[in-house]
Amino acid sequence: MEENYIHPDRVNTVREQLNLRLQKGGYDSLNGTGDFLGALNNDLEHWGKDHHLDIFVNKARVKQILTDEKNQNQSKAETIADDFLQQIRYENFMMRKLERLDGNIGYFSFLSFTPLEASKQSLTSAMNFLLYSNAIIIDLRNNGGGYASTMNFLLSYFLKDSTPVSVHRFRKDNAVVKSYTVKDKLINKIPETTPVYILVSSRTSSAAEIFAYTLQQYKRAIVIGEQTKGEGNPGKLFVINDSMYIMIPTAEAINAVSGKSIESTGVIPDIKTERSKAMSMALLQSYKTLAVQTKIKELKTLYEWQVPFFENELDPVSLTPSIIKNISGEYEGGRKLYYENDSLIYINSRGEKDRLLYIGKGVFQSSERNWQRLVLPFTDKIVPYIEWTWNDGGEAQRIMRK
Repeated sequence: MEENYIHPDRVNTVREQLNLRLQKGGYDSLNGTGDFLGALNNDLEHWGKDHHLDIFVNKARVKQILTDEKNQNQSKAETIADDFLQQIRYENFMMRKLERLDGNIGYFSFLSFTPLEASKQSLTSAMNFLLYSNAIIIDLRNNGGGYASTMNFLLSYFLKDSTPVSVHRFRKDNAVVKSYTVKDKLINKIPETTPVYILVSSRTSSAAEIFAYTLQQYKRAIVIGEQTKGEGNPGKLFVINDSMYIMIPTAEAINAVSGKSIESTGVIPDIKTERSKAMSMALLQSYKTLAVQTKIKELKTLYEWQVPFFENELDPVSLTPSIIKNISGEYEGGRKLYYENDSLIYINSRGEKDRLLYIGKGVFQSSERNWQRLVLPFTDKIVPYIEWTWNDGGEAQRIMRK
């Protein structure tokens, strides 16, 4: 820390407080490495006023750090130590979910930016899967950061080649290094017209924050969720022993657009919401935006169909006793509506049951068929009829009360 930490003025405080804690036996009652490092890292972060200042246990990662140092000293290309390679392969390079959602919305969730040399093929495949999505959601709510080279590679899918990302001012020699997006023949650019939404939370940190902040500042993505952790300064991993290493921030990162650092403050979302609601909010924004953008009538109808469902999911509307009373009863063709076990039940002409979800304004979503909804006249009187509507915009089916 004395030689490398970007904030040298904080080192004395860390040293003094740590020595004082040790003299008083402050860690003696802790059992096991996990408890000890948990307490020690809390102290390091507190005394150093830096969430990025932590010690970790991972033998495979230690070997990779030593491999990285050797390659750097010998000016060699990045290589991956066997133990670390097996570990990140087992974790599928920390990629967790890749999916096409209704409306051709692409969804990608991953937990960290693993070494590019190892993960490039898988990342390229994932991004090619997203290429023709009508909108894209990148989920970084549990992403702890990782390799800057991998982050820049992914940024390059959304920004033009050689776009400035950030300026790094290093403690050592006061060196200044600028970073840019990269040109790579494997990269198929995501069209600029494709809406992009990035989900973040208070757990989002380090390179994941820089990724979100960069696309936010270039107005290439809308960030949704909670304010992020605030680990804005990049660092270096230093080996302590054969199983432990420490992360020490060694530079200050300044965004190329805002001219600001997100250290301590984190990324402030464009749309603030609880982490548990961020996905629903992103889908709502996607459908609203796509409904406006599309010139195809059928697609517009499909996108608009989704909006009330997610509006209700974010701000649920209660099914009142008055609505239950006004809609319950018998309808033509042997159809029935009645309330049972906190749900409205519909019996069709074949005697089949369908549990209905109320999504507000007199509209019920079928639990069996997401392409079908029951709509009733929004009134405070007994309804004379109900109507089934369809997500393809076809003619509604009106059913009269008996």
